Amino acid sequence: LALHDNEVASFVVSSPHHLKKYNPKFTALPRTEITSLSASSSSKKDGGPVLNLGFVGQLAGNQALIGSTIWTGGPGAAVLARDANFDNPAIWLFLGILGVIPLIALSNRVETSESPLFATLNLSTNMTVLRLFGGKTQPILALVVSALLCGLTGLVEEVTFRGEVLPTLAQWSVTNWGLSGGEGIVCGTVLSTFIFALLHINPFELLKGFDKESALDTLVLFVFQLCTGTIFALLYLITHNLAVPIVAHTLYDFYTFYNTHWIVTDQMAYAERESLLGGTNNKKNNALEQKWINEKGEKFVQDVRQTFYLMDSNRDGVVSRKELRVGLFSYGIKLSKLESETALTSADADESGEIDYNEFLAFCGEAGSPGKAVKQSLLGVL
Repeated sequence: LALHDNEVASFVVSSPHHLKKYNPKFTALPRTEITSLSASSSSKKDGGPVLNLGFVGQLAGNQALIGSTIWTGGPGAAVLARDANFDNPAIWLFLGILGVIPLIALSNRVETSESPLFATLNLSTNMTVLRLFGGKTQPILALVVSALLCGLTGLVEEVTFRGEVLPTLAQWSVTNWGLSGGEGIVCGTVLSTFIFALLHINPFELLKGFDKESALDTLVLFVFQLCTGTIFALLYLITHNLAVPIVAHTLYDFYTFYNTHWIVTDQMAYAERESLLGGTNNKKNNALEQKWINEKGEKFVQDVRQTFYLMDSNRDGVVSRKELRVGLFSYGIKLSKLESETALTSADADESGEIDYNEFLAFCGEAGSPGKAVKQSLLGVL
């Protein structure tokens, strides 16, 4: 285990694309990611607001560069003035809010899924938000910064992809392929959405045939971006008002950033509270913890305790099969449903169908870590 203090953030959040393999089924998180999270989360010793200004500048700078023709009075500014009608806020706000509903529904479905296909997508989103705001809940700062960044992103990307790229490719397909106007619009929509999705991933990951896991993670992200890009394009084509997808894009990104910040930091606060309580209110816990403290040290027990309560996402004091499976994603351990059932059975000493803290401590203590315990339960080796 490598979870301590604010490093517990890494358990909830980090699963970068470059995972170091030590078994065809099991992967481990790089320490550099954990260290960077710890640094960003603890940069304010006085408990004051935490904001990674360098990362904010990087995100904002990228968007400002892409949308440079908007600020300089070039083609982007002309497209915005021509195609975005902000005259009647009641209409474009309502349509933008209506348009973001399917996106939020899709996002929630992905976030609550236990499928390994979405593990990297979910955890990398959490990583981004934690890099921005650290591991403590900051309602005002996170709201303001998220609104500014997401507003900038929504404006730039919709002007660029829906306002400029889509009609350009539509006209190009009509001129070069002899398509009708309607067919050209369809072609322009498909091509611009493909480009939109392609620029939101690292396409070289798809070419790593020897690393099928990274390629699959990238492919899932690509398909997800195709879905979001298609919805934004349809909003533009249906309403003929670029303001609508700008609003929908902004609201969707804002929801993702702000909601993720609340969920992750709230779960971390819960885990911290419970881990500080330790076994003080339970003699059985005290005795069991003391056994493993004597054998492996106090830090090991504290780390296991934090890990357990980070897994306990519904905060009922036990870890279910689904919570165990999703939690292990943060170690880069992607189990099938059957494998997660096998791992739970190995830890569930009283056969209740769930793992309590004592069972989890014994499960990890005998093997040395959750990852090794899972390997032992599935493969019969340490």
